[in-house]
Amino acid sequence: MIGKSRKYCAPRRLSYPLWLMDLLVDIYAQFFYKRRARPKVESPRFLILMSGHLGDALTMSYLFPLIQKTYPECSIDVVVGDWCDPILVNNPCIRRIIHLNHATTNRRNISKIAKWRDHIRTTRTAIKSLKNETYSVFIDLRFSDSPFLFLLPFLQVQKAVGFGTRGLGGLLDEEFFLPDREFHHLELLLDVLGAVGVKATLADINPYFNFPEKASQTLAQKLPFLNQAQPYILLCPESGAASRFLPNDFWIELAGKVLHQQQGLLIGCGQQNQTKELLQQIKMAYPTYEERVYDAVAQLNLNELAALSQKAAIAFTLESLPAHLCSIYCPTVSFFYNGTGLQFFPLSNFPILIFHNHVFSKNLSIERPGFLSQYVEAFDEEVIARAMDWVQTLNLSHH
Repeated sequence: MIGKSRKYCAPRRLSYPLWLMDLLVDIYAQFFYKRRARPKVESPRFLILMSGHLGDALTMSYLFPLIQKTYPECSIDVVVGDWCDPILVNNPCIRRIIHLNHATTNRRNISKIAKWRDHIRTTRTAIKSLKNETYSVFIDLRFSDSPFLFLLPFLQVQKAVGFGTRGLGGLLDEEFFLPDREFHHLELLLDVLGAVGVKATLADINPYFNFPEKASQTLAQKLPFLNQAQPYILLCPESGAASRFLPNDFWIELAGKVLHQQQGLLIGCGQQNQTKELLQQIKMAYPTYEERVYDAVAQLNLNELAALSQKAAIAFTLESLPAHLCSIYCPTVSFFYNGTGLQFFPLSNFPILIFHNHVFSKNLSIERPGFLSQYVEAFDEEVIARAMDWVQTLNLSHH
């Protein structure tokens, strides 16, 4: 419908320009685009698009087995930024990966002009790669910003579904918007899959990550002490946004409790110099335990971190990719400081405890075995004590 009412996921200063753009897009869609000849596809072929980052790519991949269960003969191609390759290149569910580096989700340390040049270049390459393909289903899973709906006029698809929350929704055959309540992002994406016949709930999702066996071998070369019979505790104090970092004093206090109450090595993981500095501060604060603190910062790739998680007794993380990745392989305590709360709570295969200060998720949780979330107003000694009390109930052992 031309000029339909839409709930944009955007500040007011952008909502009116989006409405004006959508007015024109609706006219184009009604009189031209939606009258296009729909291609015939013999077996189900899915094109799934996501302009987000590593964590988004990981949780998006949880949906692939659900699609294959409903459509056993289907093929799945994905359009993502090339920074998602570490998550997706070894995934057996994917037939093809097509790169499109959206300028507004590109976190590389380059100028805005360089990001838009890369955006234009990869858009042209993606269109050239896809123009001779035919798909039964197009699904754009990005609901907050930066969707790839602008590709639709250049593709051959039978049905397109996704979110109209950032414009261009008139091109979709079925357009979704955000509910007027707190939600888990995978719950929302499952609603979208329901529009193409994939019926599932959060309880049906089995988190996984495929990494090559070679990662275990290179991990053993980098961290030769892993063959020793002792537990390993992971400390992952980094997040994708600096506003979600906790102060070093918090991590130093937590590390002291962990080293005092648990056996084995505390392995610090991450990519930033400030994490290296944090580990040095931990060693200085607890000289008795200095030999039990190991700095693995900037040493491990994503596959090796997953292999290390398999061997860990427990992981302590921020709201970030490691929270999702580690909880696939070991018990996890995750601190959601200034985060989105319920929306990105990790789905895990092991017990997980989340502390968060997202007031709108205060009384919300996920109905999954071993999942526990607690709302806190401050990340302090009391939170650390509660975390360690929970850890004591786990009877930890490395595996």
